[in-house]
Amino acid sequence: MITVCEVTDKNLSQFIHFPFDLYKNSPYWVGELKADTRRLLSPKNPFWAHAVNKMFLAYKDGVLAGRIMALVNRAHNAYHHENIGFFGFFDVIQDEEVSHALFNAGENWLRAQGVQAVRGPANPSSNHVYGLLVNKFDTMPAIMMPYNFPYYAELIEKEGFTKIKDVLAFHRTKNEQISPRFLKVCERCMRAKGIALRRLNLKHIEQEAEIIRRIYNSAWAENWGFVPMTKEEMADVVQELKMVVRPEGTCVLEVDGEPAGFYIAIPNMNHALKELKGSLCNPWRVWKALRAWRKIKDARLIMLGVAPQFRQRGIDLVLIKHIIDHGVAVWNEAELSWVLEDNQGIIRGIVECGCWEDKRYRLYQKSL
Repeated sequence: MITVCEVTDKNLSQFIHFPFDLYKNSPYWVGELKADTRRLLSPKNPFWAHAVNKMFLAYKDGVLAGRIMALVNRAHNAYHHENIGFFGFFDVIQDEEVSHALFNAGENWLRAQGVQAVRGPANPSSNHVYGLLVNKFDTMPAIMMPYNFPYYAELIEKEGFTKIKDVLAFHRTKNEQISPRFLKVCERCMRAKGIALRRLNLKHIEQEAEIIRRIYNSAWAENWGFVPMTKEEMADVVQELKMVVRPEGTCVLEVDGEPAGFYIAIPNMNHALKELKGSLCNPWRVWKALRAWRKIKDARLIMLGVAPQFRQRGIDLVLIKHIIDHGVAVWNEAELSWVLEDNQGIIRGIVECGCWEDKRYRLYQKSL
């Protein structure tokens, strides 16, 4: 017998904890700190100032068997002139009936909100954990990238969802070579007057964050699925990242003193999170996590952007080369993620600097 119930304050902990039980024997899945997930799901989180949601739990014969969130992101719909909802935080045992019951509950709620289609997974947006892993299930994900069992795709597709877009993760080791053309473009760009590169000043991270937000919002403005970040949302990101961002993983490129582009790369904290198992309460796990933290030799490039008025100058390539030249002093390899599958311009540059496509994450959509 399958039953579905709405999530309330009383059973929110079950919603947060469920994937830790589901993936307890997986060597690859990594759970975020449960306190961070609780903070993200809190109505006080700045994301929910422009979005609403309903969360559901499914039980099979009285045993918790799955979870899902249905949400309407009003900022997305206003920005893209769409009328869609999203699903996210989808985790379930390998059971079609349980999966169907979850989607049925979520879709019924979305219909009541008046939306015409549902897209996902989004946990809860493109500025957070996004997409469904559809290949390379035998490696640990990079920090803030999703991992799921292979059967998820089949369950989602059986509900009538079809692919709407893939986003890609690229990989590179310090031993790969940069193409001559790539180097030539970078050298030509750096000969231009007024070009300067600097690290983020982490002692004044709040001021630097506003510079990053302005470039990021303008650089990504026309990208599929993008929604501009508010000041409050960027402040929330800063709170998450400021403990792990290292100066050598950051750069701002200025043209005549005006910020034109930036990147942020962070250590792959998943090695430490894997040891913590969602909590800081166990001293032994904390010790193991600290030991893993000291041994991290890989990173993820999580943000890179060039303001529109400075494009067609090779600035994006200069930024990529900068992280390659200076990041290898700290890390042996890195993931660049994510990139839209049809963004051929940036993909061409990424490949020419020695990266290769490693993983695909799929966004699905279904009409209601």
